[in-house]
Amino acid sequence: MACEKIMAMTKEQVLEIAITAGKILLCSGAETYRVEDTIVRMCNLRGMDTVSVFCTPSVIIVSNEVASGFTCMYRVNRRGTDLGLISEINKLAFSFYDWQHDYEETMNILREKLERPPRPYYVETLSSGLAAACFAVVLGGDVYEFIGAFFAAAIAMLVLKQISPFRPSSFWETTLAGVILCAVALIFQKIIPGNSMEKMTVGAIMPFLPGVAFTNGLRDYMAGDLMSGNTRVSEALLLVGGLAIGMAAVLGVWHA
Repeated sequence: MACEKIMAMTKEQVLEIAITAGKILLCSGAETYRVEDTIVRMCNLRGMDTVSVFCTPSVIIVSNEVASGFTCMYRVNRRGTDLGLISEINKLAFSFYDWQHDYEETMNILREKLERPPRPYYVETLSSGLAAACFAVVLGGDVYEFIGAFFAAAIAMLVLKQISPFRPSSFWETTLAGVILCAVALIFQKIIPGNSMEKMTVGAIMPFLPGVAFTNGLRDYMAGDLMSGNTRVSEALLLVGGLAIGMAAVLGVWHA
């Protein structure tokens, strides 16, 4: 039997908690089957055994499988990747059976996670630059290619963070990243001749590749969520195409 704290909540309150947890998971880049499983598990603890959830990368629909039931929908307009938040919500969902907080306390916990400010831009900028530089070294680059990849990725990420308040689409963000990192790598090669353009650009492009989206798409495929799998894999391929278009445009202008 579920904890007394859960049984003291109304079904509407438990449903709100479950949907809010699902929102956080989906906005943080979780797989759709994980979102569906979390909402259903939390609702079942309150006796809502007829609840069904349909989730795609951009929408959550929760409905009761009875004629006089309910339907709730949440639209996701902006997604990111935050594995820490996914882990926290997973831990909350799996410990919900013995949950020792009432409705207000639980919603305050979830609101804090949902409204948590993003990481400072300089942290992501430096992290992206360092990751790109290390990839360049893995590919056989020397110290100059390490520095070139670092600055190419760091400058591209810094520009994307500066324009993020204008909410551009992910495609145009990655296209702009391709333009910037390729231009910086070309300039760096011009300043220090002999550097490998391939090692700098391949290293710099790594932080912008949609690896999580592609992996989650494959996991959705394996879980039987074909629509979500198609959506995520198509999105990943589109973003890779944006990077390629941006880099090709700069190379075409440079060598024209």
